[in-house]
Amino acid sequence: MSNPSFRPLIVFSIPVLILLVLAFPPVWTTMTGDVIKIKTAPVDPTDLFRGSYIALKYEIESVKPSQVDDSIKTGFNERNMGDYKKVYVRLKQNTDGLYVVDYVTKEKPTKGVYLKGELEIPYELQNAATIQIRYGLDNYFASEEKAKEMEKDALANPSVAVVKVRNGNVVLTDIIIE
Repeated sequence: MSNPSFRPLIVFSIPVLILLVLAFPPVWTTMTGDVIKIKTAPVDPTDLFRGSYIALKYEIESVKPSQVDDSIKTGFNERNMGDYKKVYVRLKQNTDGLYVVDYVTKEKPTKGVYLKGELEIPYELQNAATIQIRYGLDNYFASEEKAKEMEKDALANPSVAVVKVRNGNVVLTDIIIE
């Protein structure tokens, strides 16, 4: 490192390496992940400020407290309500071929299909009917024409998200409107 001509190369290569490290999990999941389908809840149409995308909500984002592992529930007292806690959500396939929540745990499952998520600690733990989990699959970007068409169709018909999953990482690849 005594040669000063390498210093700019090192300085400029660090941000590039950081971007490559951040991009690797989604790219690897897209290339090698298992394809599963998840039912979406009603679709919210485009946002005037952010362009042509469709905001999505999934049925797997709302889980019953009985599906959450007790070790997570005991951790609710140690954190502030409204904070997020990293969890793993094990999915199982139902008779329609769609994936639904089996259980939520803080330990990474050793087998099966699971997603990484962030569980929102509920404000009223005693009376909570559901607990919310975020997966980072909230937006599906499409061309302006396709987004408007999907908006119109999705409001009248149920939709299904096609995602690729690998080691808890998930990438949204398509929306199918029935």
